[in-house]
Amino acid sequence: MTDDKPKALRAPSEMDLRVSARLKVARRAAGLTLVELAGRVGLSHQQLQKYEQGKNRISAGLLYSIASELGVSLAVFFESAQAPLDTPASRARRQARHIISRIPDAEMDRVVRVLKALCD
Repeated sequence: MTDDKPKALRAPSEMDLRVSARLKVARRAAGLTLVELAGRVGLSHQQLQKYEQGKNRISAGLLYSIASELGVSLAVFFESAQAPLDTPASRARRQARHIISRIPDAEMDRVVRVLKALCD
């Protein structure tokens, strides 16, 4: 017996569901809301929510864009749901990137000077 259903109507695979679950964990670990991340990658928050719930499959290109925006590797989405997402240092770096992205351009020179001073 063959599966006569169009591919788009098949239930998501276990890997699809793993990617969806890891996407939600990664977004939350980055301290971003659905609206914030969706806006950054050019989606509606409703569509991003469908990806996180496993209702829609996510394309490789979009997954790459999301990983870049979250500051994680693509491999994170394919690890087991119980695998730790990152280290405290990487979480702090993502938080810092998020905070820095909200700083007005006119203030960025001061921010860079402070960061350089911390590294010296």
